[in-house]
Amino acid sequence: MKHLIIKCLLTLAVFVGTPGVRAEAAEYLIGRGMTDITGPAFGIQMWGFGREDQLTEGLHIRQRARAFIIAEPDDGKRLVFVSADIGSIEHNITLEVLDRLKARYQGLYTLDNVILSATHTHAGAGGYWHTRVELGLAGAFYLELFERIVEGIVAAIAAAHVDLQPGDILINKGDVEGAGANRSMVAYEQNPAEERARYAEPMDKEMTLLSFVGADGPVGTVNWFAVHPTSMTYNNKLISGDHKGYASLAFEKAMGVDYASANDFVAAFAQSTPGDITPNLNLNNTGPGKDDFESTAIIGSRQLAVARDLFETAEEALRGPIDYRQLYVDLSSLDVADEFTGAGVQTTCPSAYGYSFAGGSTEDGGGHFLFEEGMTESRFYLDFLIGFLTGAPAPTTEVVACQAPKPILFETGTGIPPLQSQIRSIGLARIGQLVILTVPAEVTTMAARRLKETVRAELGDWVSHVVIAGYVNGYAGYVTTPEEYLIQQYEGGHTLHGQWTLPAYRQTAAVLARVMESGEPIENTVMYDDWRGKAPETALHDGQADGLPDGGAFGEALPLTQNTFMPGDVVTIEFRSGNPTANHSALSTFLEVDREEGGEWIRVVSDGDWETKIRWRPGDNEDELIAQIVWETLEDVTPGLYRIRHFGLATLPSGDRERFEGTSAPFQVGE
Repeated sequence: MKHLIIKCLLTLAVFVGTPGVRAEAAEYLIGRGMTDITGPAFGIQMWGFGREDQLTEGLHIRQRARAFIIAEPDDGKRLVFVSADIGSIEHNITLEVLDRLKARYQGLYTLDNVILSATHTHAGAGGYWHTRVELGLAGAFYLELFERIVEGIVAAIAAAHVDLQPGDILINKGDVEGAGANRSMVAYEQNPAEERARYAEPMDKEMTLLSFVGADGPVGTVNWFAVHPTSMTYNNKLISGDHKGYASLAFEKAMGVDYASANDFVAAFAQSTPGDITPNLNLNNTGPGKDDFESTAIIGSRQLAVARDLFETAEEALRGPIDYRQLYVDLSSLDVADEFTGAGVQTTCPSAYGYSFAGGSTEDGGGHFLFEEGMTESRFYLDFLIGFLTGAPAPTTEVVACQAPKPILFETGTGIPPLQSQIRSIGLARIGQLVILTVPAEVTTMAARRLKETVRAELGDWVSHVVIAGYVNGYAGYVTTPEEYLIQQYEGGHTLHGQWTLPAYRQTAAVLARVMESGEPIENTVMYDDWRGKAPETALHDGQADGLPDGGAFGEALPLTQNTFMPGDVVTIEFRSGNPTANHSALSTFLEVDREEGGEWIRVVSDGDWETKIRWRPGDNEDELIAQIVWETLEDVTPGLYRIRHFGLATLPSGDRERFEGTSAPFQVGE
């Protein structure tokens, strides 16, 4: 099964045809860029599931930042969109990226026109949030990882800037079947019956895709589709872009991208509003495949197939101006009008996590055994235990009342400073007849529908398409409808600012849409509380030397168990290695598979390909690490003589680091 999936998806070069027809005069300038932002592959707690035992052990597919710039000709307005294969965009990342762009481009790119979005993969290293307490929910803060992500995003935008060329943008939409399911139906069904009756499904199956066409043909594509990247479950310990990273990889490979050289086509499978949508179709943290890898491939392939069709058949061109507006809002105490609450003027709350947050989403892995979804009453013994174990102060009476019926696990929104920023960035961008609402949150299906309706109601009939881009320029937990919030499923427990969070977002979106429609400017009266340089830092690597057995050498290949393999076989080889986290940004590849051709060795695949994995494990001696490389050969692999190479960086007893590489003995694949 897995080889059939891989073979089908990696031979999609049949769709390389140019989509649509370019107008004689291009409507926009378009540019694209892509960089590697892969995190530390060994020994670092992974982002998303919050499990201290889920530490990185290796790499499956690399994390990348994919950037697009769209500009009006003749020095008109321009817009940046970046999709990054990480769990979230902390707003301090946005601020640092903007500072570095300002130094390069003198204010050409600002908070108004730069959209940084995360795919929300749960299969990457954590530790890039500026945590405000040692026991912070974000875990440790590693400045080196923060720098790696920031530098990568800036480099991707810079590449897109250099790449700007006349071109057109085609838009297309279609439904993706079998790529997700609503994991919180009990909450969804709390929404009014007449509202639910307006929609055929309890999830949004629509994918919106843009195709970028230059003078010589297609140069890139981006799409938005709402489904959680949790096919790689909390049992996984390999870095991966999950199903969206898989789909991007397969699309780009089919378009002939060679990551070791020029990235002449960029395909971003961006995130939208997957708050209550899981890819685990069995609704028990499994499926539809027999393991995480097969499930990732299946869910990714279903998005890929629709994206391919939309890309090939796109005909509608975006036409018209580029525009944008952005607002900071303080959601710790925002008054929200009756127009959006339906219950008179209401006020949002200082941020707090509920019991149900600790209970987790059972469909995507569950949480602590003391908690469960649907808890709406506090329990004295749990409050006492939480305070005893964490030292966290009890929430104030005012916050408890404001957050009701949420029993509070942690209150993080009061204090000077608060344990979390309460300032959220919300934006609206226009490209012709397309509008993109940007939010720093995980929005549930019905909440997203209400947000889109709010935006449409404030704009003229020029708007044909509305997309919500999630996880943009910050992270603020979940956004549920007020009705969903009341029963405190996981998503409600993680809706940080109380029952009126969605109405607050709707009110802000309405303000942005009104000023965009009128052409008026908008000015921020609220400022973000920048935390750069204030968070306690932790070193990624403790400087400990890598160990070797007597007579051993870094890069030494351990003996192969066999020398001949058939197509479809799995080839496994091990090398004596060093800790890759010591300088995780120094190496662009950890492995290559080469085939002999005419007396020369030609690279066939690397750790940028789906078929390979690398995993580090302890060796027999103290501080010794063994790198295990796995290559899953395809059924149609070219027969011949092959070898596997491993590249690394070892830490010596002196503290110095030295590069090494190792090469396996040659082996035969096929007859």
